[in-house]
Amino acid sequence: MLLLSHSGEPMCTDAVAGALARRGAQAVRLDTDDFPTALALRGELGFPGARGLVLGDRPLVADAVWLWRLWPARLDERLTDEHREAARRESFAALRGLLDLLPRVPWIDALDVGRAADDKARQLRLACDLGLAIPPTLITADPAAAREFFVAQAGQVVAKLQTPLRQSMAGGGLPTRLLRRDDLDALAGLRHCPMVFQRYVPKAMELRIAWVDGRALVGALDGAACGVDWRYECSASWQPHDLPEPVHRRLAALMTRLGLRQGAIDMIVTPSGEYVFLEVNPTGEWMMLEKELGLPISDALAAALLRLANESQREASER
Repeated sequence: MLLLSHSGEPMCTDAVAGALARRGAQAVRLDTDDFPTALALRGELGFPGARGLVLGDRPLVADAVWLWRLWPARLDERLTDEHREAARRESFAALRGLLDLLPRVPWIDALDVGRAADDKARQLRLACDLGLAIPPTLITADPAAAREFFVAQAGQVVAKLQTPLRQSMAGGGLPTRLLRRDDLDALAGLRHCPMVFQRYVPKAMELRIAWVDGRALVGALDGAACGVDWRYECSASWQPHDLPEPVHRRLAALMTRLGLRQGAIDMIVTPSGEYVFLEVNPTGEWMMLEKELGLPISDALAAALLRLANESQREASER
């Protein structure tokens, strides 16, 4: 099994590797930020003896691939900013292309699938189509439209970005925050950077759902102990939670439409008991749920990888 991660991620990748080992499977870990400076990965095509994807001096083969992190290259500090940016872009493009040279094996989840599934507007559209509740949402670069939305939602609006400000092992996100009336006069910058505005959803609970191959492993936080964004402001401990069957069924349909076998789904349970879908991160964090609640997420991923590998091999033998 090939596990794609980065050098600063010690927990989830090691947990999945350990779960595979307990099932008798060997895992090869590639820290993607080591390419190209410390990871001897190359592609050979179109000449006698070409071996496809090569790691070191051997062809790289795998029965299945787990994509956890595809990370920017760690480059020589002596590079100028201009050369660093060019080298990082080229390294990332080369790595994506090289990984496409792997023999046709199952992925959790394929590069292009995860990239397409990370589209937040698409997620919300599909969720709504499938009967999941979503917050009233405006995605815009128009300050006037944002002000109108604020008034229409009685001033109960949060603002957030769709992507991190930067990719960093220390985190590069910007917290979701409640929009204040005083902020309305400072929205001219939207012309340069669109944002997502949503109706603030009152919460009895915040849910983080680790989705693995059809299974929902759920942690809940007391909404009263969380700020607007629990990732940055929360004094609650994780508690186990079971999804109602209709919610699980709709989430399963959503993940199928997105093509995802794994993902971290965020939902809010309102004081009236309504489940409101916010988003799914195709490679969102789940280790806190495994550590604090004992949820077998890494084991579920190992089982899914082995099942897919066995199915792929069986289909290949029947051709």
